Amino acid sequence: MAWIESHQELGQHPKTKKLARLLDVQLPTAVGYLHFIWWWALNYAQDGSLDRYEAVDIADAAVYDGDPQRLLDALIDSGYIDKTDAGLMLHDWDEYAGKLLEKRAKDRERKRTAAAEARRAGELPQTSDGTPTERARLPNVHNQPTIPNQPNTTNITEHTVPNQTNPAPSATAAETFAEFWAEYPKKVGKAKCSDVWKRLKPKPELFEKIMTALRTQKQSPQWTKENGLYIPNPLTWLNQKRWEDEPLEIKPEGGASANGRSKKAEPAVTGFHAAE
Repeated sequence: MAWIESHQELGQHPKTKKLARLLDVQLPTAVGYLHFIWWWALNYAQDGSLDRYEAVDIADAAVYDGDPQRLLDALIDSGYIDKTDAGLMLHDWDEYAGKLLEKRAKDRERKRTAAAEARRAGELPQTSDGTPTERARLPNVHNQPTIPNQPNTTNITEHTVPNQTNPAPSATAAETFAEFWAEYPKKVGKAKCSDVWKRLKPKPELFEKIMTALRTQKQSPQWTKENGLYIPNPLTWLNQKRWEDEPLEIKPEGGASANGRSKKAEPAVTGFHAAE
């Protein structure tokens, strides 16, 4: 059963009070509208993007019987829906349910991996489909006539069917994207990033390369200085295949060149530009 986090301060939060005032409803009613929208998003807007829906769809999700546009405007004015470059997005959706969805994806992968390991270890019996074709694979040695002075051939080892193992199914694009998105420090344009990721369809080797490069670049001075001012948007990072960037050289502090003479201050790491 899916769920969302519902914090105790929601009913008294200034944003919720503003939403209630804009809609001319009581606070419990405004809280109810929010929960109905979030529950609906768990099934129909898992990435938090509302750009493909109209005001009437959102009003229907909230079980709101007034003017749909008035509800949408109130949600935007109160800060529960954000206008972004990628379109309308549920505010802080990762905090409400995004982490849950990522956890569920990781749990599914963990269970698949455990099942595959159990099969390899022989802990799960191999089952037969019981069809005549499968039964015919082994000779019926019990009904063969006995021929004197012939070696015993009842143990026909070459016909023994060994335990079959199936490789663990690879993670889906949605699951690997959830892991990438959780790791990327700048969370803008999630819907378009997801579209790029689906087209990319990274196999395990490429996915590991992407994540290794991302974790390395996250530690660079260029990404950590000035509160992440120079972190590229994730959509830019993916479109430009920045995981293929060469390792960046970190210059000595103070701007000194290799010959020891002072130089004009330069960025500590080359190869980056201000975030778009």
